[in-house]
Amino acid sequence: IVGLHFFAPAHVMPLLEIIRTNSTSKQTLAASIAYAKRLGKTPVTVGNCVGFTANRIFYPYGQAAAFLVDRGVSPYRIDKLLKKIVHMPMGCHEMADLS
Repeated sequence: IVGLHFFAPAHVMPLLEIIRTNSTSKQTLAASIAYAKRLGKTPVTVGNCVGFTANRIFYPYGQAAAFLVDRGVSPYRIDKLLKKIVHMPMGCHEMADLS
């Protein structure tokens, strides 16, 4: 058993979380990593958890971005800063537009 979590939009975002469980065999994990690389993705192996690892890290950025918009800061400015300073390929609002 293995899970593959593509980040949206999948054609832009390079990261691919490979979620392993206690039942995941070494062969399945190796095949999943090889598959991710064939797709040109950057595989990251993580354990099974609520919200996936990268989403749990990303969540506070989204909360802070929403707080700033609520106080009058332009979503475009926030996204520009996230891309420049934090090196995100897309800002929170760009990603939300695609959802």
